[in-house]
Amino acid sequence: MSKTLYIIRGLPGSGKSTLGEKLGDSYMDFHPKFGGPKTHSYAADDWFYDEKGKYNFKPEELPQAHEECQARVRGCMMSSIGNIAVCNTFSQRWEAEPYIRMAEQHEYTCVILECQSQFGNVHDVPMQTIREMKERWEPLTPEWASLR
Repeated sequence: MSKTLYIIRGLPGSGKSTLGEKLGDSYMDFHPKFGGPKTHSYAADDWFYDEKGKYNFKPEELPQAHEECQARVRGCMMSSIGNIAVCNTFSQRWEAEPYIRMAEQHEYTCVILECQSQFGNVHDVPMQTIREMKERWEPLTPEWASLR
């Protein structure tokens, strides 16, 4: 069985989550509040949604958000889920390295995709923050998909 980790990068509003939802394997979650079809698509942003689906970003919680995202992806890999997507900004390669390491460790093919569309900023990220992300943006190169 082939196993693929899709690392989806892009600025806010570029379509990362939408693409991740299309690429991650579907499953049914019968949780009483959140039941229904879901996909194995994860983002650090998931951390900031409350049980009612309201997004409430807290910058001081970003380290926990990224740790939780990595833990969820690792759990999927340990369960041998076929297609997993992780959708974060990944403005620099080092931010993707933990996922690339996990992919190599669990024998996943790592596919890195870059979203460049503009669908609107659903999380109301300030324009200054987006400009700062653009300034530190590293272009996607073949070296991104491997730690070698």
